[in-house]
Amino acid sequence: MILEACVSTINGLKAAQKYGIQRIEICKDLHLEGLTPTEEFQSITNDIFNGESYVMIRPHNNGFDYTKNELELMMQSIKIAKNNQAHGVVFGILQNDKVDLKKNEKLVKLAKDLELKCTFHKAFDECKNINQSLLELSEIGFDWVLTSGKEKNAKLGLQNLKMLSKIKNRKTKILAGGGISGLNYHKFLNLGLDGIHFSIDKNNIIEVEKIMSIKNGLKLY
Repeated sequence: MILEACVSTINGLKAAQKYGIQRIEICKDLHLEGLTPTEEFQSITNDIFNGESYVMIRPHNNGFDYTKNELELMMQSIKIAKNNQAHGVVFGILQNDKVDLKKNEKLVKLAKDLELKCTFHKAFDECKNINQSLLELSEIGFDWVLTSGKEKNAKLGLQNLKMLSKIKNRKTKILAGGGISGLNYHKFLNLGLDGIHFSIDKNNIIEVEKIMSIKNGLKLY
């Protein structure tokens, strides 16, 4: 099971390195659920953090549908992420309450051509049929999906997360995220999930106790 931390500050990068986090998702504006980080922040990530880094590709917080111009901006952001030695990118495009197959395929193809992994972010929880959507993501070529199990937080979505993990023929790995803490992480360890995602630097405060609780708990798992 992989451990992924959401990081939006330099102190967060330093903490991820110090405490041995396997993978990070870098973004800005966590209060808006994360937007595309600046190129400057991306450029210093590998100077501080030695693990895998995935870059959020989200130009605004006004829904998950994007215009042609916004799609072009996202494509440019994927190229910038590659230029800054990212290992993967994180994005998600919906059309109403369904995965937008055509637009996502376009971004996935670009990312794969650049040898980047792809995570479909928590827009997934807005999908009407998450079972069908997961299989669609698998067919498009997404490596991961970040989800709370279609609920406000992952704890409330436990049963849906378990259901998703048991879907046959899924190629997309499931990353549980949303409200995971040092007090509840253990609830996600026996569901057949592939990873846990949690924030470590909200409001520029490093949550050391959370990090250590989850890391030490996984050692015993």
